[in-house]
Amino acid sequence: MEADVLKQALGIDVAKDTLAVCLVSLKADLEKVFTAIGDVANDSSGFRKITDWLAKVGAGKEKLVVVMEATGVYHEALAVHLHQQGYRVSVMQSGRVKRYAQSLDQRSKTDALDSRMLAMLGCERKLTAWSPPDKTLRRLKALSRERSSLLKQRNIENNRLHAAETAAYSNKKEVRRYARRLKLLEEQLKEVEQEMRELVAADGKLAQKMKYLESIPGVSFLSAATVVGETCGFHEISSAKQLTSYAGYDVVLKESGNFRGSTKISKKWNKHIRSMLHMPSMAAIRVNPTLRVFYQRLKPNKAKPIVALVAVQRKLLLLMFSLYKKDEFYTPLPQQKTARALGPCCAG
Repeated sequence: MEADVLKQALGIDVAKDTLAVCLVSLKADLEKVFTAIGDVANDSSGFRKITDWLAKVGAGKEKLVVVMEATGVYHEALAVHLHQQGYRVSVMQSGRVKRYAQSLDQRSKTDALDSRMLAMLGCERKLTAWSPPDKTLRRLKALSRERSSLLKQRNIENNRLHAAETAAYSNKKEVRRYARRLKLLEEQLKEVEQEMRELVAADGKLAQKMKYLESIPGVSFLSAATVVGETCGFHEISSAKQLTSYAGYDVVLKESGNFRGSTKISKKWNKHIRSMLHMPSMAAIRVNPTLRVFYQRLKPNKAKPIVALVAVQRKLLLLMFSLYKKDEFYTPLPQQKTARALGPCCAG
């Protein structure tokens, strides 16, 4: 490779079956040189074709960063393969990629153009290196997603069963079929939840960290397991602000000229965390001394009680993050412990 190359970035646009690949080299005079190959298969043969091509064009690992967008599960095998081969990999969230793409004078959208855009992003920005999450945590995430899907299916079948039972012309055979499906869903839910418990129990370090989160009043094992699984043990999350954004609890405000919009949470990225934290937040405002006071202070100032409840959910998530990282059990604030010890007559 030429000595005047300052940096190289390989942009890979990931689809279910194919990969579009583009390499950009940034030279000393800041000129960008693009090199691309045709689409390759999104499987092990395609991965080998990419690494062989990189070696052929002389792309050195010390100057190269591989950039791809997080696309469900379809990018994972490629990212793991390249990481194992010693390449520096950066997996970008779709929001950041979209905002960068909007800054370019690019009206068309194809896989080839997207790979070129990702290569430019890697060349121009300093990106955080990606590393594979722990296999146990990855499995825990898959199980929590499966449980969430089963819960939704159970609610749907419950509604259908109720409709079939109360219809004017109810069909007994139809009702029995709905009942059998519900029984199967209940059995599978129990099986998945038991597998989650066994998975955590088999990892001593993870089991201890789960106890830290379960020490928070209002947080159950399933709630903690979902949050830990969805974040892969808060893997690559280094700050409360980053976690808030990842869970969609970041507050956004739109104003322009005389228009004054209301503040609201973005509800972007991980909806599974927000969905799971609803019930723990309901429990927390009753049994958690810290969050109960927090909720009671916010509620009178909000137009709707749900706004204060969402603030509790955010607070609960950040508390779980702090305890997990610090390896600490939950303890209420000193003044709240004193008030609780004195009893309800003196708590006010």
